[in-house]
Amino acid sequence: MISSHSSRANTTRLHYTRDVERVLIPHLGQYRLADLDAQLLRTVFDQIAQTTNTKGLPQSASAMQHLRTTLRAALNLAVKQELIESNPARCITVAGYRKPHAQVWTDDRVRAWQTTGEHPTVAVWTAEQLGAFLDTVVDDPLFAFWWLTALRGLRRGEVCGLRWTEVDLDRGVLYVERNRTTAGYQVVEGEPKTAAGRRPVALDKRTADAAFRCKRRDSPRRHGPYAGRRKPAVMASRGHVRRARGLRRGGGFHQAR
Repeated sequence: MISSHSSRANTTRLHYTRDVERVLIPHLGQYRLADLDAQLLRTVFDQIAQTTNTKGLPQSASAMQHLRTTLRAALNLAVKQELIESNPARCITVAGYRKPHAQVWTDDRVRAWQTTGEHPTVAVWTAEQLGAFLDTVVDDPLFAFWWLTALRGLRRGEVCGLRWTEVDLDRGVLYVERNRTTAGYQVVEGEPKTAAGRRPVALDKRTADAAFRCKRRDSPRRHGPYAGRRKPAVMASRGHVRRARGLRRGGGFHQAR
């Protein structure tokens, strides 16, 4: 039901499908849609909370919250299609779940992380830490990518989706028109994450210079073995998109924003 819902982004469909196939069907597949009520769902969620994930670890509160979101989305669709009168998933609460908030990487937090391996769920760098990172990657082929992310606040998928036709270096402005990310092992493009995501972004001289160097470095690729291909030139290749997406696991990308 969810995977065929056309308005869902590819990555959202992928995550929903995993929830449905790996957890919801094994625990709820034997019940009819009409049999689902709040008490049954609370009981089943309590049972799921006692299981382990694919890594053999206990189910986290965030994983349970995501599972609740998936089920609620499916049952909302069932209500919309008049298959059921109300959504019983609204009555499910996930114990211990709190929406994570960003914390700054202070010296004390860095020392605690180095000692215990524990770190905030969402952490952001200080200006000094960000400067040190940019100094380290100044010769990286994706330096303009990191710079734009750090100093212009673009999302990972927005930078990956940039095409050179949407970067006006003469006027010092770029236009965010799409989102480029991965769904499983496939690179996919779509609309920006929100309606307000389609926007112009002003570029200062140093940012424009960084983008210019990136474009000049990219030019031999497009006039060499890539010549004649009709695919539009983008700032980040497929390999770069996967590389940027991998940073999410360590929290690095959002630290730069």
